[in-house]
Amino acid sequence: MKKVLISVYLISVLLVQNVYSQVKIDTVSLVSLEKTNTQFCFNNTKLMAGKSNTERFLVYSNPDTVFLNTNNEGIRKKIIANTGNNILSATLTLNKDTVWLCWKEGPFIKARYVSDKGKNWSSVITVSTAGNVSSPSIYASSNGKIHFTWHTESNSDTAVYHRVFFKNGFLTSEYRLSNLTGHGLFPSIVAIGDTVLCTWKELPYPSKVWFRKSFNGGLSWDTPPTEPTKSFLTSSKDPNIAYAFDKLTNTHYVYLTYDSQNKIYLQRSTNFGETWSAPEFISNSKKLSQFAHIDCNNKGFVGISYEQRPIGSSLYDDTKKDVGFTYSTNWGNFKSFSVDTFAYTHNGFGSAYSSFNKIDENNFYLVWLSNDTVNNKINIYERLIKLNTTNGSYPLTKIVNAFIYPNPFSTQTVLHTSFILKNATFYIYNSCGQIVKQIKDINGQEILICRNNLNSGLYFYKLVYADNQTETGKFIISEL
Repeated sequence: MKKVLISVYLISVLLVQNVYSQVKIDTVSLVSLEKTNTQFCFNNTKLMAGKSNTERFLVYSNPDTVFLNTNNEGIRKKIIANTGNNILSATLTLNKDTVWLCWKEGPFIKARYVSDKGKNWSSVITVSTAGNVSSPSIYASSNGKIHFTWHTESNSDTAVYHRVFFKNGFLTSEYRLSNLTGHGLFPSIVAIGDTVLCTWKELPYPSKVWFRKSFNGGLSWDTPPTEPTKSFLTSSKDPNIAYAFDKLTNTHYVYLTYDSQNKIYLQRSTNFGETWSAPEFISNSKKLSQFAHIDCNNKGFVGISYEQRPIGSSLYDDTKKDVGFTYSTNWGNFKSFSVDTFAYTHNGFGSAYSSFNKIDENNFYLVWLSNDTVNNKINIYERLIKLNTTNGSYPLTKIVNAFIYPNPFSTQTVLHTSFILKNATFYIYNSCGQIVKQIKDINGQEILICRNNLNSGLYFYKLVYADNQTETGKFIISEL
């Protein structure tokens, strides 16, 4: 018995040293199985918010219902938040204990809130006047003000609008943010106290990304400036915005990420948009990417997720899509972003409409949809991105470089790596620490693991590559 315990302990120590490092990309978890008409709002919005890993909220919808999926101490519950017709683009924000939802329903942008984890809801609030509205974005400031932005289309004009709600009513009427000479679309908004920051895409083609700010809670705004991407890119669209503050250097960071010709770029400002860094290409150069989502903390971490697919594949073929993710641990400084890590799932049904969401300073979640055409269901998945900042030091450097999916499995699975292997060796250990299988001369980024004569139970692995570097982990073989 002592021999078994010592063997397992030694392997476990090795696992902890490799996996539980400062940045951990956790395993994939299934959140819910839904009808095939289930939708995420894929542009510029937040889908998840929370106070901690054990108190979180996720929003999604179908054409007649808005759902709030709650996670309270590990117990999930799906709540019907609203029913109606022609519902699209549900998004959310959290103000202390109050969850605000916002969505498009027919010709209106609507909202409602709940303060007791989904039990007693406010009446539905009509945010916009009637029109061809779309793409709402909502953000709760720390002072309790709720900021809304969306776009309204017409035959002659398309414009981005803002409105702010506080306590029992709106403080402003609809205010146009986009240029009178342009067509504003797909806004994204954040607020810090009475500082409100908004970005959007503007036509005519080639489209550009624009930015405006308010320092009095959205009661008035700066004059429309020149667009940040001017003279750098031929086109840019679908922007997402985030904000961070470095109290050690008293620096305010504003981040913009967006798509330009199926590549994801980042720009940064340290003076609230008076000047911007040059656009930096941060996505996978071997993939087509779109729909970037960004979030950050106040310690230097900046994470960006996006949809990616193989070059030559169609934007409308979700089976080819996967989740791209990259991050910086140095305030988004130039060349500080990681290579595209394998937050993606290698899911045969495809992984679409990914979003990146901050829960607290150390916990973030990727969420996405997968259309299971065999069982006629939409799978909603999540993946925790966890930062270990107990020592208070940055930059963060270590990521999980290999993972097995599916896990557990009954017949076979695949180990995926974020790097290319050359003449690597893969070892499988049983719970006694004995080698039960060995695969040599491995090349590429995937290793097929077949059950063969292995019994069901817990196994550990070690991957040895390039100058005796190692990756370790564990997997479970289930009963046939």
